[in-house]
Amino acid sequence: MERAKPKSPLPDERELAAAEKGDLHALARLDQRGFLLGETEDAPAFAKRLRELRKNVQKMEESLARQGSFALEDITVSAQDRIPPGFYDEVARKCTDLYGFAVDWVPGFFINPKFFLFGGWACCYNPDFFAMFVIRKSFREREKWLFYSRRELLAHELCHIARIALNSDVFEETFAYQTSSSSFRRLLGGVFLREGDTFLFLAATLFLLFGQILRTFAFPLFPAWPLWCVPAFATAWLAFRYARLRTLLKRARLHAATVFGQNAAKVLFRCSDNDIQTLASLPPDGVPAWLERQNSLRWQVIRERFLPKGGSE
Repeated sequence: MERAKPKSPLPDERELAAAEKGDLHALARLDQRGFLLGETEDAPAFAKRLRELRKNVQKMEESLARQGSFALEDITVSAQDRIPPGFYDEVARKCTDLYGFAVDWVPGFFINPKFFLFGGWACCYNPDFFAMFVIRKSFREREKWLFYSRRELLAHELCHIARIALNSDVFEETFAYQTSSSSFRRLLGGVFLREGDTFLFLAATLFLLFGQILRTFAFPLFPAWPLWCVPAFATAWLAFRYARLRTLLKRARLHAATVFGQNAAKVLFRCSDNDIQTLASLPPDGVPAWLERQNSLRWQVIRERFLPKGGSE
């Protein structure tokens, strides 16, 4: 007798058909599972995106079943290295309490990384929509490795997965790092907004290192202080920018709380970068009027879920 295939954790056609018609209850349920709407996405486009996701995940599953592996750009994952469902359960409460979502549908895999300090990575592709994430194989058997925690990595990457459609890059890392158990990482984890910021800091540090080597072996009379200016300037610029963004985010949360109360952080998690900066710039008494003017489907779902008097939270 042929064994029945396990039910896919992705939305079925009945759920997608309801979402396509703009059913707010269906959209709210999908939002709760980490299928967040894009900044200006309408119901048909949202349903089309999730159907594309189902199709691409099915292609991956067929490759895993047929070949035992699946290749995506420079990453190859194998069927035996699939992250088990129980690992998602470990972080569901953290994501739900912080941001009102719990993801159990995105494929995840253990891999042997090329880089020693690699912990995990969310792979998100648009417009040919597909998402998965990978974490280092060390976490298959252990909860911690170096300064990484498996639960923290999972929650961090699932935050990125949930916010795919918002195309955010300004506040993205700050949101993800709030899942950390470390107060230091919650405070400073979002300093590097983009990959280029990391390269800038490393380049400034290497400049200082090579400069000191040259002073030692070739130019001993050259003063040291000019060499320190480059990393000092890079650090000061990154710190100033991050402090400003943290101030904007804090102000936006306070303003959102005037309408959404304790759900303010969950609302901001669903905001675009522009939304957050606008909320931060408004006077507190201007927030309700601004929110009333937000008629996109995304904001309809936000109000459906998180307004204290009518949310489905």
